[in-house]
Amino acid sequence: MEFIKNYKNKIIELIIIFTITFLFNLICNPLTNDEIWNYGFAYNIANGLLPYKDFNLVVTPLFPFIGALFLVIFGKNLIVYHLFNAVICTLIFYFMKKCTNRGYYILYSILLLFSLPNYSLFSLLLLYIIIYLEENNKNDLLIGIFIGLMFLTKQNIGIVFIIPILLTKNLKKIKTRIIGFFIPNIILLIFLIFTKSLFYFIDYTFLGLTSFANENTVFSIWGILNIIAIIYLILEYKNKKTIIAIYLLCFQVLAYPIFDTYHVIIPFIPVLGYFLSHLNLVVKMTKISFCVFIGILFIYNIQNLINNNIKFPNDTFAFKLRPLNNYSLYYINEVSNYIKNTNNVYIINANAYLYKLESNIPITKFDLLNDGNLGKDGDIKIIEELKDRCKKNDCTFLMLEAEINNTQLSQTNQKIIKYVDENYDKCGKLLTLTIYKNEVK
Repeated sequence: MEFIKNYKNKIIELIIIFTITFLFNLICNPLTNDEIWNYGFAYNIANGLLPYKDFNLVVTPLFPFIGALFLVIFGKNLIVYHLFNAVICTLIFYFMKKCTNRGYYILYSILLLFSLPNYSLFSLLLLYIIIYLEENNKNDLLIGIFIGLMFLTKQNIGIVFIIPILLTKNLKKIKTRIIGFFIPNIILLIFLIFTKSLFYFIDYTFLGLTSFANENTVFSIWGILNIIAIIYLILEYKNKKTIIAIYLLCFQVLAYPIFDTYHVIIPFIPVLGYFLSHLNLVVKMTKISFCVFIGILFIYNIQNLINNNIKFPNDTFAFKLRPLNNYSLYYINEVSNYIKNTNNVYIINANAYLYKLESNIPITKFDLLNDGNLGKDGDIKIIEELKDRCKKNDCTFLMLEAEINNTQLSQTNQKIIKYVDENYDKCGKLLTLTIYKNEVK
């Protein structure tokens, strides 16, 4: 009770942030494929599937494993996953406030617009924890462990975070931190060996990185912001020799190779916080601005739900408390009913997870056939396996007409689309999806 009395205002603040984040993501942020995929990864693990071996995953597995644990304890549904995400975001706010003395409400206003469940958010949380540990001269072994956890969340960031370890130029510190780095990674290695998943892990998370970069490199106007952040941080380190600038600089790797709005803004947020820490902001005014901003966004989005006949809640199985319009609901229902009543269906489309989760059908490695998500020469392996399967069994394929004709920008692997189009018979349409079949005599 004494603790609650002493920290009452801080506890209330965190409860408010948690509630705002949870409701904002349910009502205001639209359902996206990234949300569906990340939820699907955790849901798969909660149902006993092994990442890399039973379904494809191109990042290291800490975030989906923690999400799966949350689902097992509190219930396997999307709302519980959003509660888990709200916990992550609230912790980000807590450490953001610790590391940014004045501008944290400004930073969280931006973050809220991009706060749907994603391993990038968990990486951001780990970054703030590491910065907090550095600024407070905490145990070097603990810092090393958290850098190891960063590797277990996003392998490329974890690797470049070795740079600030080496820049300490203190042999004892370097040795202790590297030991800490390896502690969680040895646990992962033991798990991969025990589950016979090590080869698949290496294939998806390392051997396939070149394919992922080659097929998914996008540079939008937001990439300029990433360049500005890098230049600013280099100059900061050159002038002040602060290790925090190096951590922030390394974290910009999160944007590579997809320099779109999301992948640039998330690593830019802590850079902006670092910059704002040097300004004489009035905290009370940032709080008021945050409240006004959130109020306007909620009012706008609630009006949008009402005026555009968006169903909230809706009558789906998996996405009941996510806003969906009538056409989306009809489309999901039609496709889900079709695949529930058809054997050996392969959905060659980025929405495969959406339809499988709605149908409560187990996910496989054939359900996320995006460029770069297939490991080294993964499209060739998938095609060969489909050939073998469809020699012995009747197969049905669903593909989007615009992707078959290559008239829509798409992440779906074109070699697999072309293989199905050239080797199986068109048998009709399901809304905008074309149905392909074979028949085993």
